[in-house]
Amino acid sequence: MRHKDLLYIEDENERKLFYRFTPAAIASNFVPLVVILHGEGRDEARNFEHKMWNVLTPLDHFGYEKKSSCWLGEKGDFFIKDLLQELIQKIAEEYECEDHIYLYGNAMGGYGAILHGILCKANAVYAHAPHIRLQETNCVDIVSKENDLTHFLNATDPFPFFYLCEDGSTDENSLEDETAYFADACKKYGIKVHLDFCPKAEDDGTQVIKEVLDFFEKVASEG
Repeated sequence: MRHKDLLYIEDENERKLFYRFTPAAIASNFVPLVVILHGEGRDEARNFEHKMWNVLTPLDHFGYEKKSSCWLGEKGDFFIKDLLQELIQKIAEEYECEDHIYLYGNAMGGYGAILHGILCKANAVYAHAPHIRLQETNCVDIVSKENDLTHFLNATDPFPFFYLCEDGSTDENSLEDETAYFADACKKYGIKVHLDFCPKAEDDGTQVIKEVLDFFEKVASEG
């Protein structure tokens, strides 16, 4: 059975969101939750653990060719979005880290990290070359608010600190425009946002994730 070593949460239609969860090995006053969302095409949930962090790595195997539903769902039914929000809330409550939630994702995972970071009122989101608008992807089959992440922004609600990075290899008319477009919208509403170059990816990306966690710890220490 595929994914037999993974946990899962399911909805009333028995659609399952598979995931790995590894609690922090060391108890302290600051044991946050990091949610790591993969980009398009991954068929295994990332296996990553950290002694000071609760780590959640879900697997989005729905959508076009089962490569990704953009962390939303299929055919206008955003069941993955609902399941992931339910899962984040469940783990945060169980491990008493509701006030310390952080998300990281790259490419389509960056889209998911921003979206779900907003929805769960995360402290900070680190998005590596994220998609912001879904018009050019296989995720769009209806007109919805989710087609453009700037539609979720406003001047009154609390928002995460957004850290957006570009890897230096993006087409100047594509992903760079996406990050700048979202950053400009954040600045319009007075939402904290920072743009930078991404850490150099190594092998499976483990070192990048460690650098992201270092950044999150810095954000937390600065309040």
